[in-house]
Amino acid sequence: MSADGRSPRLPPTRAALVHDWFSGMFGSERVVETLRTGLFDPTAPPDVFTFHANHDRIPPELSGAIVRESRLAALPGLRSRGESGGRWRYLLPYMPLYFRRLDLSAYDLVIASSHACALNVRPRPDALFVVYSHTPIRYVWMPDVDRHRIGGVRGAGLRLFTGYLRRLDREAAQRPDAFVANSTAVRERIERFYGREATVIHPPVDVDRFDPTGEKDPGHFLWVHRLISYKRPEVVAEAFRGLPYRLTMVGTGPLERKLRASLPPNVELRGWLEREELEALYARCSGFIHVGEEDFGITMVEALAAGMPVIGLGRGGARDIVRPGVDGELIEEAEVGPLRAAIERVAQRSWDPAALAARAREFSRERFLERMSALIRQLLQGA
Repeated sequence: MSADGRSPRLPPTRAALVHDWFSGMFGSERVVETLRTGLFDPTAPPDVFTFHANHDRIPPELSGAIVRESRLAALPGLRSRGESGGRWRYLLPYMPLYFRRLDLSAYDLVIASSHACALNVRPRPDALFVVYSHTPIRYVWMPDVDRHRIGGVRGAGLRLFTGYLRRLDREAAQRPDAFVANSTAVRERIERFYGREATVIHPPVDVDRFDPTGEKDPGHFLWVHRLISYKRPEVVAEAFRGLPYRLTMVGTGPLERKLRASLPPNVELRGWLEREELEALYARCSGFIHVGEEDFGITMVEALAAGMPVIGLGRGGARDIVRPGVDGELIEEAEVGPLRAAIERVAQRSWDPAALAARAREFSRERFLERMSALIRQLLQGA
């Protein structure tokens, strides 16, 4: 329920949710599932369309709601199952065409959840078409920023198609009735790359899973991410060398062996933990570090919900989450010197866990649904 007691659910309507792909339950997939279960009337659930889904790694209810995915991506050798990532991402140049050809003529409302090609769908002209943008496709519009994510043969292939994908993407971006951006940084990209305005509605975070009332371990910091270069794990670990504080790093990835070989004695590296154990760490630690540039950054909100101040990078989604000196600290560059100084500032002052948790509630699931519902109702009334 909203603050005025009104349900965020829309009146029964024939609706479709379109998402790029489902490789697991990450931030963008959680947006789709929150919309599917919280925005629509239970008597008229939306149909879900996608390019490819790893059905072993998403909830059965969501899996069952998917009515269409690419047959090409499901071919043996391309599809992903279980922990296998598959090779379907090599089909990225084909994805805009797939989404353009989807038959959505039966739907009065279409919401595309897009960080790649889903915004290429073409609802019928009188249907309401809203794009929830996690970012304009990074591989196409920000290749220098995103070069650490895609390399090798796939990266070289994508570079050959950059002009083609950019042209299709900008053309597709002119069709939606409205854009929603998941952060101020993404809104700025939408304006810069597409020439479109967007409303910022931050993605939903399950803040109620975290307990800010537990006793904190002073000087004990936490880092929870994949061990990949743009998350800057080596910079974070090195920043603690010689400091009178502790760091627990949680994650796995290609940099694990290299990182373990040079860990300072006050830094512990653990693999992925069960959710209950991870939440216990959140409750116990007294500071959180996230200095990779993100479109939003859900883990920063989770840390605030657990009563921890956050040290973030002053770019991307962190600018919307962390108010310097209020919810933590922002640094301008992810380098050892600025990070060490921020760690010392955070460790040497007192923080109010209740106030930090109150900040996190501004990014709750309920707040997300209220704002999405209000926007869509307004657009439907103006149609």
